[in-house]
Amino acid sequence: MRDIAYEQALMRHRRKMLRILDDYSQENANSWTERDFLAIQRALQVFIESFIGMARYFVEQKYQLSVSQSREALDELKSRGVLTSEQHGELMKIIGFRNVLVHDYLDVNDGIVQAIVTKKQYLILEEWMVVWRGELDECEPECPNGNK
Repeated sequence: MRDIAYEQALMRHRRKMLRILDDYSQENANSWTERDFLAIQRALQVFIESFIGMARYFVEQKYQLSVSQSREALDELKSRGVLTSEQHGELMKIIGFRNVLVHDYLDVNDGIVQAIVTKKQYLILEEWMVVWRGELDECEPECPNGNK
């Protein structure tokens, strides 16, 4: 059964972090302060975690599979042809970067953070979240438990 409250919370966080990242992408990255880099890192972390939550939720709703890790969700989407190998690889790199932000925060490379934001590389996550939410919406009411 769809959890609309969870979906709405994910989408709220997604929109908020997207606004922050988009604002920074418009600024001159050479003027970013240490505080800016920390804010950007946190926004990226939350944005990526929202993506991970949506990927896991989508797999659960669409295929009735409970996955406990982000990799499992993306692997399942790849095995079902939702993601190509290239898309899967790109998304896995982004999830890997989230792990760096969370666990290896002492080694975060500001140049990588700057490139991700100025090149808007985070938008691939936005695109997939919108697609998956749309697929879930299209599925209703015929498949309230994820069955199409």
